[in-house]
Amino acid sequence: MIRRFFAYPESGWALAALGGLFATAAAALSALGNPSATGLCASCFLVNVAGALGLHAKASQSYLRPELLGIILGSFFAAFAAREFRVRGGASPVFHFCGGVFLLLGCEVFIGCPIKALLRTAGGGAVGLVGLAGLAAGVLFAIPFLRDGFALRAKRALPEPAGLVLPAAAFLLLLATSAGAGIFAPVFPGGEARHAPFAVSAAAGLIFGAAGQRSRFCVTGSIRNAALARDFREGAGTVAFLAVATLINVLSGVFNPTLSLEPGAHTDLLWAFLAMGMVGFGAILVAGCPFRQVVLASTGDLDAVAAVAGMLAAAGVSVTFGIGSSPEGVTAAGKLAVLGGWIFFIASGLAKRRAA
Repeated sequence: MIRRFFAYPESGWALAALGGLFATAAAALSALGNPSATGLCASCFLVNVAGALGLHAKASQSYLRPELLGIILGSFFAAFAAREFRVRGGASPVFHFCGGVFLLLGCEVFIGCPIKALLRTAGGGAVGLVGLAGLAAGVLFAIPFLRDGFALRAKRALPEPAGLVLPAAAFLLLLATSAGAGIFAPVFPGGEARHAPFAVSAAAGLIFGAAGQRSRFCVTGSIRNAALARDFREGAGTVAFLAVATLINVLSGVFNPTLSLEPGAHTDLLWAFLAMGMVGFGAILVAGCPFRQVVLASTGDLDAVAAVAGMLAAAGVSVTFGIGSSPEGVTAAGKLAVLGGWIFFIASGLAKRRAA
């Protein structure tokens, strides 16, 4: 009974339990060495991995995150075991790549993906709460596009070897780092490359990936389903994540309601709202937030692979050209990136509506 509860989670209670598991594992990683509120952050992990792969040269943001590699492998194994690994694509790889670029840039301006927005809010950060409000507003802004016929081309089956490239690469990279390949190790003692022990991080990544694949965990998706179909089951997972993360922070004495002292954050509420609004809007059009894109890519969705490739490329560009925000504030380049993302997604949404 318990095995089926987690292997085939369909009820709100099962999804809430998995949301609580996500929050607990994320809190453990932060307690064991990950940066504050970064126990689970797909965009932060992608920026770190981009640096480790040489896509940018900032040592303090370079580390081949075993969490991200674990997410890929955990998603792959879970999908394979459930006979849900299917190689497909062709919906619009160029749109997904460009969409991935803007999703990552929006996260960089806010400083975190939608999951990190939950973690920042759970820690008492007012900017995290504003980011969540912006995310929800962006999702709601996308609903009329869906109702008016926004749709991409239907995916088609593709040769299976193409879908195995990403999991195989993740396995080889995880094997190399576990064997002590210094080329991928962090070379900076602090910054965003701080991390929990390798084995713990890899194990947590496997849990995140497997649970994410089985539960279809996606913050933006849960808001969309609640607004569009009045289906609140996935929302139970999101609410449970936030509640458990908040409870853990309160019990451990790190809950600190604040606007100005949130670690690694800026206090520009307007751009936090607009950046996450763009991420919420775009995530609905490309069918998933950054974390969900990584999970989908690991289960054979080559359009999601294109989105992940776009996010990796954007991670390198963001750090190299100073697009991402810092505690000093939002950069001019970051503001332009957010506005560019809004223009791209609105134009794409209108074009796909007319074509439908």
